[in-house]
Amino acid sequence: MGRSGRVRKSFTGGQEAAMEESAGEMRLGIIGAGGMGRAVARRAALAGADVLLADHRIGKARAVAAEAAAGAPGSVTPTTVDAALRPRMVVLALGWPAAMELISARTAALRGKALVDVSVPSQRDALTSGVRRLAQAAPRARWVKAFAAGDAEALFRGEMDGQPVDVFVASDDERAKVAVVELVDLSGLRAFDAGGLDNARGLEDMARLGQEMRDRLLLTAGWGFKFLPCW
Repeated sequence: MGRSGRVRKSFTGGQEAAMEESAGEMRLGIIGAGGMGRAVARRAALAGADVLLADHRIGKARAVAAEAAAGAPGSVTPTTVDAALRPRMVVLALGWPAAMELISARTAALRGKALVDVSVPSQRDALTSGVRRLAQAAPRARWVKAFAAGDAEALFRGEMDGQPVDVFVASDDERAKVAVVELVDLSGLRAFDAGGLDNARGLEDMARLGQEMRDRLLLTAGWGFKFLPCW
């Protein structure tokens, strides 16, 4: 793409729409510029993607965009939520309650989009996963669970003990799953097809266990799960 760590200025309206019509570029929106939004924006920019990053604090979005794009072949554009929801793939880098609030208010705009949920509900549901409950609120979206079974700092850095971070990707939509797997692999991480969306419940359990272990061990440099197959 011939770019190096470019942070685009904020655009709205017709300018943003014109950007989205550009051919041959990987594009995705990210809602939320917290730890996970920062990490996913970084990995996507390293994969060469054009990222639209939205947060209710525009100053936060601008600062994170600059950090995430530094030295990367892709770009990160701080923008509005409406603009970040336009690409065909959108990452909800929000806590579970905020993700539910967003999709409940914008269900019609999410139809047909690949929505990547990274949230981990604090309380375990005895019957289903957090992403399944989100999918019930926006059933016409193509839901993917990814990036949940790992720490935001490790994802941003991209490695643990010299090894690439593993990302487990679960979805009932094969096309959406493949798109996320390819994005992860291009970013320098190692993606694993974790099966259908029913397996998201297990990924959320892994995340809660990891968070508990982090607190017990007083970890500050990130954590993640590594899958080590013996062939």
